[in-house]
Amino acid sequence: MEITSATTAGKANYVKGLDDEEAEEQKAQQPAEEENAVQEAEPDKVTLTQDNTYDEATVEEKVNNYIRNFLANPKLTDAARTALQTYLNDFDAAAFIKSYGPFESVRDISAAMYAVTAGMIKYQEEE
Repeated sequence: MEITSATTAGKANYVKGLDDEEAEEQKAQQPAEEENAVQEAEPDKVTLTQDNTYDEATVEEKVNNYIRNFLANPKLTDAARTALQTYLNDFDAAAFIKSYGPFESVRDISAAMYAVTAGMIKYQEEE
């Protein structure tokens, strides 16, 4: 019986164990690298910058649509209709953006318009 063979077998198992650990580490790193590559290649992800904010013409169009939706309601009171129409006629997109913006989505514009027009909108009571 040789002791060297047992030592050699022990070394072989030890080295094999190291190789298995290294293989597992490489497998663990590989999916992370693939995920990073996928994230870099995804065109659907949008990073908003100052350039992605709405300009005055777009804000004016969205505000116009927002108010026109309320004006189309037949249950709106005459006073509310007049107040909304006056606001629309006097609307200044630059001042609106300065006060409530910059706007990165239509939702942001709608939220600001709700804040501005909440006191103006009154409906006729049903009889």
